[in-house]
Amino acid sequence: MQVPVSTYRVQLSPAFTFEALEQIINYLEKFHIQTVYAAPFFQAREGSMHGYDVIDPKRINPAIGDLEEFRKISAKLKSKGMGWLQDIVPNHMAYHPANSRIYSFLVHGPRSPYYRYFDINWEYAEWEGRIMAPFLGTGLGSALRKGEFELVFNDKGFSFEYFEHKYPASAPSYAFILKQGPAASTSHWAEKFESAPESPAAWEEIKEDLIESAKADSSVQRGIKDAVTSINASERLMHQLMDLQFFQPVPWKISERKINFRRFFTVNDLICLRMEDQKVFEDYHTFILQLCREGLITGLRIDHVDGLFDPQGYLEALSQALGDDFYIVIEKILEWDEKLPTSWPIQGTSGYEYLAVVNNLFTDTQSEPRFTKEYQHSGPELPNYDQLVYDKKRFILTERMGGELQNLLDHLHVRDLLPEQENNGKRVKEAFIAFMSAFPVYRIYPKRFPLTDPEQKIIDEAHEKAKRIQPDLEHELALLKELFSGRADRPEEDMLYFVQRCQQFTGPLAAKGVEDTAFYNFNRLISHNEVGDSPGVFGITVGEFHELMKERQGNFPLAISASATHDTKRGEDARMRINVLSGIPEEWFQKVAEWRSINETVKKSKYIPDSNEEYFVYQTLLGAMPFEGPSADDFVKRTREYLQKVLREAKLHSSWAEPDEAYENEMADFVENILKNPAFLASFDPFRSKVAFYGVLNSLGQSLVKVTAPGIPDIYQGTELWDLSYVDPDNR
Repeated sequence: MQVPVSTYRVQLSPAFTFEALEQIINYLEKFHIQTVYAAPFFQAREGSMHGYDVIDPKRINPAIGDLEEFRKISAKLKSKGMGWLQDIVPNHMAYHPANSRIYSFLVHGPRSPYYRYFDINWEYAEWEGRIMAPFLGTGLGSALRKGEFELVFNDKGFSFEYFEHKYPASAPSYAFILKQGPAASTSHWAEKFESAPESPAAWEEIKEDLIESAKADSSVQRGIKDAVTSINASERLMHQLMDLQFFQPVPWKISERKINFRRFFTVNDLICLRMEDQKVFEDYHTFILQLCREGLITGLRIDHVDGLFDPQGYLEALSQALGDDFYIVIEKILEWDEKLPTSWPIQGTSGYEYLAVVNNLFTDTQSEPRFTKEYQHSGPELPNYDQLVYDKKRFILTERMGGELQNLLDHLHVRDLLPEQENNGKRVKEAFIAFMSAFPVYRIYPKRFPLTDPEQKIIDEAHEKAKRIQPDLEHELALLKELFSGRADRPEEDMLYFVQRCQQFTGPLAAKGVEDTAFYNFNRLISHNEVGDSPGVFGITVGEFHELMKERQGNFPLAISASATHDTKRGEDARMRINVLSGIPEEWFQKVAEWRSINETVKKSKYIPDSNEEYFVYQTLLGAMPFEGPSADDFVKRTREYLQKVLREAKLHSSWAEPDEAYENEMADFVENILKNPAFLASFDPFRSKVAFYGVLNSLGQSLVKVTAPGIPDIYQGTELWDLSYVDPDNR
């Protein structure tokens, strides 16, 4: 095994290519970086800046470079004793026709070799064998009447266009389209398509012949144009044509209520894979494994392993393909007291939980009572953090993942997993919502019944919390507990499948409900509103840190030690600055009260921002403001963009689904105006300078701990310099 000594995470993209990377290799060597740790570099959607929207896992993204360039870089790295750790994405791909696998089933339906490649419920009765394509802004009928949705013909064949969206027409629809033209030439081609072989490859040859014929024969070209014009002019013909497709275009918001494919979190244009299928596993990993066996890749980082149906089975298959001595780490969010299974064939995680431990080491735990009291006194009437997490997960499950929720309930009923008299009740639905919302970790990994003791403990905890919050559902919750524990009077295979399937959604529910909602509501000390960390935890002692590091050394000494990632909500040095506040609570809360009073006259409206948002703003400015002050670079512009994200993620006064731009602009104007307010700056600047000074000491301490603690120290691209970034628009 080639074990990294240190890693440097690079965000390969059209803006940072192989050529750009090659130019910093000597610098990395001098910096004592032993392994380049790369974001996904396989072909992604055009313009992708992060690489997680893969369209072809068998090709390097040409916007980044090519295989020969990668081999050249690898040779240079090897000459310096350096390796390459590659991030891969086995859970999902881009739901986009540029993805050849998507194109294949959109055109050929059940005849496509990729028909069962993705996690699609083709048997969903409402959609009649078609996959939802939730990209419309309005209903299809309205889009057709406005001329927004139209059939076109080009050098790729027939397709449908809706603004920037383009979807190929199905193979069965070609004959229908060509029959609408009056020319004999198109009738001839219609007959050819009607009698075409069932083989997708043979059909594609006929399609290419049609395209070439249209280029060479003006009568064919005119006939196709007439056919397309006739269809676009007729709503009736267009609806008939849509009935021949293997996709159904619908408004994007429908996916909040119903959906017939599994997506990544709540992102409609990222579609999940059936990686538990051996054929899918082998196809997806062909090129990845080739690069590993060739020695170009010396380690793998597995993205969102919790999205897979059977994470342990996947990792075992990967280990078997590569051998036991290949370096593998996983992206895994662990709750504060959750343990990573030691039986998995991995070297550990990519370091989110390490980030949390170090962040808490630099937080004065003795200040928690004061912070809690002052925050509750001066802020809004928020529930305690545990209740807030439950409430926000419930909101996401019912308002943003309603389709996924209904699919799981349908599965519960179709497999007859509850007693007949309980099988179709509103109370069962409410109990299931409560049970899922109360789940205390991302997921468990059941392989069989009975569950392991740690797994059963989690099920018991979810049940107890749900029962405490909704005691009126005690009977139904007890039934669900028995089902999840494998003790219901039902076939064990059916119960186990249902529990495993549910686990593919408890993770996204936690990510969206906690990290992308609760983290933007609970602002007691926002340095802990961080992926891997928790706002509900407020510091650890030095002794506790040592115990955690002993455990790490014993179980996963080769795990990554990260202090910044592409997912972090704010820069590592911004967090260290904000942590300074935990050591000076009296002065901090005096300043907050003073600034509220000073800035009361700056507000255009009394309640914008609200008290919680204003408290958040002061912490944000202290953490992120450049050393030179607010006029440096484009700080105000970046902060305005960041605040839009903050408000939409909080989902109180605005959201991505229903943005309130007036509120967002007034919030941003407030921040911009206080940074021009002499009275505020006279009070703020001296305090900011003090916090920044002690923040520097914290940051240096954080770096020292990272390079000496158990694990592989990782530097996120650019964070060897001061990192005061926001997650957006900065982090990638």
